Amino acid sequence: MLRAPSDPARLIRRRTAAGRMLALRRWQGGVTLIEMVVVIAISGILLALVGMFTRTQISSYSDVANRADLADAADTALRRMARELQAALPNSVRLSAGGNMLEFVPVKDAGRYRAQPGGGASDDPADFTSTTDNSFDVFGPPVQVTAGDQLVVFNLGIPGADVYSSTATSSTRRALTKTGTLSNLSYAVGAAQFPFASPQNRFHIVGGPVTLECAPNAANPDLGTLRRHWCYGFAATQPSAFGSLPVYAGCTAERSAVVVAGVSACTFNYAPGALQRNGLVSMRVTLTRNNESITLLHQVDVVNTP
Repeated sequence: MLRAPSDPARLIRRRTAAGRMLALRRWQGGVTLIEMVVVIAISGILLALVGMFTRTQISSYSDVANRADLADAADTALRRMARELQAALPNSVRLSAGGNMLEFVPVKDAGRYRAQPGGGASDDPADFTSTTDNSFDVFGPPVQVTAGDQLVVFNLGIPGADVYSSTATSSTRRALTKTGTLSNLSYAVGAAQFPFASPQNRFHIVGGPVTLECAPNAANPDLGTLRRHWCYGFAATQPSAFGSLPVYAGCTAERSAVVVAGVSACTFNYAPGALQRNGLVSMRVTLTRNNESITLLHQVDVVNTP
């Protein structure tokens, strides 16, 4: 049987559809193994080139971040110590011979005492010439006293008027006998009164002494520390070791804490200012980590007007 000739338009459409299917099958065929190897090789070369140019920048960023962390740690430690020194009892700062231990007495509260009787029948002035007078009125707002606090009047930091002295006749420190929020202070006179009255009628309430200890380690900075010791008793000679000292009243044991670690070098210096009212404490600390070191110097004015 003879077939009628096909429609030319239909043949064109069939051939076009077949071409599209063939092109689609070719597109879905993916990449060859050779193409994949070439792409991987080129990518590796590009990454190596990028790494060569960016390695220095990445290393510099890491070094800058490390130095910033060290500077922040050193600055925080120095500022904390500076705040304590600025609130130290006048003429109570003393430095060890090696320059690695700085001791001072923090002031907890202060005020002025009544030096002369007023018009009231209950007025209680201080009389430091009497060995039986053991109380006085506080001018101004009441002061806060806790267990173990000491009363200090006109500390000069010299023999005969030294807060660290354990002899009643030469110490400017007496134990307070009442606690709480007080407008009248009572203290234990002991064998003698205060050596001197304050020309400005000032008094200070203090706790125990505090020592800042530099213990650097240049060979292994991770073991170097700057420590704070407290809760130990007053001693005429500045202590050089801790752990076996008498415990300060109001504490259960000596205490010690690390102010900052990673110390490779540190020193203290103190100029008492014999002809000036203010002393000057200089603190230099070097912190080291990952072969990077940062050194900070901080100077603090210490008020020495008792």
